[in-house]
Amino acid sequence: QLLEAVEAGKIGQASISQDAISRMKQHRAPRVVELVGKHWGRETKPASAGMKAKINRLTAVIGNGTGSPYEGQKLFGASCAACHKLFGQGGQIGPDLTTFKRDDLDNMLLSIVNPNAEIREGYENHLVTTKDGRTLSGFLADKDNRVTVLRGIDGVNITLPQDEILEMKAVGQSLMPEGLLDTLADQQVRDLFAYLRSTQPLVR
Repeated sequence: QLLEAVEAGKIGQASISQDAISRMKQHRAPRVVELVGKHWGRETKPASAGMKAKINRLTAVIGNGTGSPYEGQKLFGASCAACHKLFGQGGQIGPDLTTFKRDDLDNMLLSIVNPNAEIREGYENHLVTTKDGRTLSGFLADKDNRVTVLRGIDGVNITLPQDEILEMKAVGQSLMPEGLLDTLADQQVRDLFAYLRSTQPLVR
């Protein structure tokens, strides 16, 4: 139904998340394969030159003014904190940023603009196909001889008995989406990075 709605123009193609696209690509039904191939068959990620240009622009934006870490903390809470923890606040889906080398602006921008450039061990996206036809994605939170535990982008763990899994594979893709900074105004970018580069928790 989702794919048919995209095909009919009722739902914008760009509004479908990469996670959903990756899962749909695992389906074998002919019509699903046809529509996914039609709308997302070609690589749509920006070329490395485009990524570099975006990083250069953001570097200039951050260097051309002063940001407020207090305003940046609000922006972090509204977006990044759903997955990442900083100074003990936030989610546990992605790596804890407190110990991340946050004074290295180039590396931070690369990680945000192109989250697939370097995926930390343990945070690579996995796709699982079950014997009853479901497709699930998340990073591998735990695994033993009896069960596999996936943690999705909503932070919820899904426990799957091993005998229900038809296929599981790493897809070489971060759970973190691209374009997180695209909707921010220049001053908001400066504010966010002022907070991200803070060396200690803020005190009001």
